[in-house]
Amino acid sequence: MTETTNGPAWMKVLGAFLLLSFGGMVALTVFLTSEIGVGPATLLMLPSVLVLAAGIVLVTASIRVDIADDVQLRFFPVWRRRLEYSELDSVRVDDQPWFRFGGVGLRWRGDATGLILGNRPAVVLRTRRNHEYVVQCSGPERVAEHIRDRLGRR
Repeated sequence: MTETTNGPAWMKVLGAFLLLSFGGMVALTVFLTSEIGVGPATLLMLPSVLVLAAGIVLVTASIRVDIADDVQLRFFPVWRRRLEYSELDSVRVDDQPWFRFGGVGLRWRGDATGLILGNRPAVVLRTRRNHEYVVQCSGPERVAEHIRDRLGRR
C-alpha cells in the first residue's frame, strides 16, 4: 500500500515564486556582468542557488508512506527512512497541529521526527527506542490500519 500526500497550495505558490525569483536573479546577473565583471557576478549568483534549491523543494514537496515488507517514510525530495516492523512498538492516529514541531515540512523536536503539512490528523509511529515518527497524510486511519495488520501477522 502506498499513500502519497502533496504539499499544500501555499507551499507550491511560494516555491513557484522562488523559482521565478531565481530567473530574475539570473537575468540581473547577466545584465550586470558587463558592468561589474565576471568575478563579482559569480559571487552574486551564489545566493540565488539557495533560492533555486528552496524553490524546487517547496514545489515538489510531498509525503509518501509505503507499506510492504517494511514501512518506508519519505518527505520527497529530501528525506527517507525505512522502519522494520520489529522496530515498531505502537501505532496510533492523533491530531497533530503544526505548532508542535514549530512549523511545516520535515521537522525534528526532541525524540520525534515530524512530516508536517498543516493542522491535520497524523499517523504516530513509536519505535522500541522511544523515537516517534509523526506522519501527516490524507488517510491516516487507513495507513495505521495497514501497519497494525502487518504487525499482527508477525
